[in-house]
Formats: sequence, C-alpha cells, structure tokens
Amino acid sequence: MGLSLTFIAHDLAVVKHISDCVLVMYLGHTVELGTYDEMYHNQQYPYTRALMSVVLVPDPDKEQGKQIQLLEGELHSPINLPTGCVFRTRCPNAGTECTKTRPLLEGSFHHAVSCLKIDHL
Repeated sequence: MGLSLTFIAHDLAVVKHISDCVLVMYLGHTVELGTYDEMYHNQQYPYTRALMSVVLVPDPDKEQGKQIQLLEGELHSPINLPTGCVFRTRCPNAGTECTKTRPLLEGSFHHAVSCLKIDHL
C-alpha cells in the first residue's frame, strides 16, 4: 500500500505486534534502531535491554523466572541533559569517554546503536 505510520508507545509488547522497525529513545535521543527481530532478540543498548526485560511473557513459568533489569543512577531532565551520552548517569557500562562525547547512531537500518562502548554492527 506504500503506507508508513509512526506508532509511539511505552508498551513494547504492543509495539512488537504492529511494527516492522523499532526505534528506542532515551530523553529524546535515539539510542537503538532495528528490525523487529533484532530489537526483540538482540538488543545491544543497556536501556533497550532494561525495557525489554519488563515485557510480559505469555508463559507463566518463563514470566516468573525472568530477570528484570532495574536501572540505577540519576535520571536527568530532558531540558538539562548531561554532557556526553544522555544515558551515561544510569548506564552500567559508562566510562570517562562517555562524559565527553555524545555518540552517533551507527550501524544500518537493520540494526544501529548509539553507544561508544558497543562494537557497531
């Protein structure tokens, strides 16, 4: 049909059922982009992993046994962002270079990540 729609949601279980491409943002910045399969089976960015860890699983045994990734650290206001990477104050992998450089989205339409600590796809 040649139709494109932008669907904005916080419930990734719903996004999974209607989207071919998924874009994850943190404080207004794109942190990961990829196809449905890549985003649901091969998350690279720590924030994406944390989001995916809370998606409900329809199997009660798997749901009970899954491990939710809680984020710690300071949550900044979108109008007062930290220097460098916007996620660095909550990222378990952040290093000193993350305070100085804001990473660009690198990779392909198939899967791209905005992180200095990840080998880009």
